Amino acid sequence: MPMPGKFTADDFVDAAIRLILAGGPGAATAVAVAEAVGAPSGSVYHRFPARRDLLAAAWLTPVRRFHQDVLPLLAADGDPVAIGVAAARQVLLWSAANPDEAALLARYSRSDFVGPDCSPAVLAEADTLDRRTADALGAFLARFPAADRARVLLAVIDAPLALVRRSLAAGGPDADTAELAADVARRLLD
Repeated sequence: MPMPGKFTADDFVDAAIRLILAGGPGAATAVAVAEAVGAPSGSVYHRFPARRDLLAAAWLTPVRRFHQDVLPLLAADGDPVAIGVAAARQVLLWSAANPDEAALLARYSRSDFVGPDCSPAVLAEADTLDRRTADALGAFLARFPAADRARVLLAVIDAPLALVRRSLAAGGPDADTAELAADVARRLLD
């Protein structure tokens, strides 16, 4: 029976995220990631055969984690205004609980990490995550009249992300910022 690995893929991804935030995507080499974790560089290559896949994982992992926390709110039954307010608040709460991941998602885009040179599995996962986002937003927006949809996107997506970016520059979101996002969403959706 093989011995369990001492380091998980998440250990390497989290280290890559920290390195990217400190020095850009070029800073997240396999050697630097291994060193940050205290692992032999072969451990990184074992989990991520190509550096491009490691960089893609540094993008896709936070996206997946964000989806797990926020997308179920958009699909909840009930008053769509209350759901939108809760989702706007949750964007900030998630960002406060996951400041490195939030900073990466706020600073970069998919195209910075996921490209045609990634493995087919990585490209498929990226496409699946994009589809989930589009489907969740589409279903949520369908609860509102078509004429209101730009305002709904502002309330649930644009304003919370602007608050994330602004608060990250000032040390990170907190409970007050989350409540500000909720208040903005409530005013836009009522």
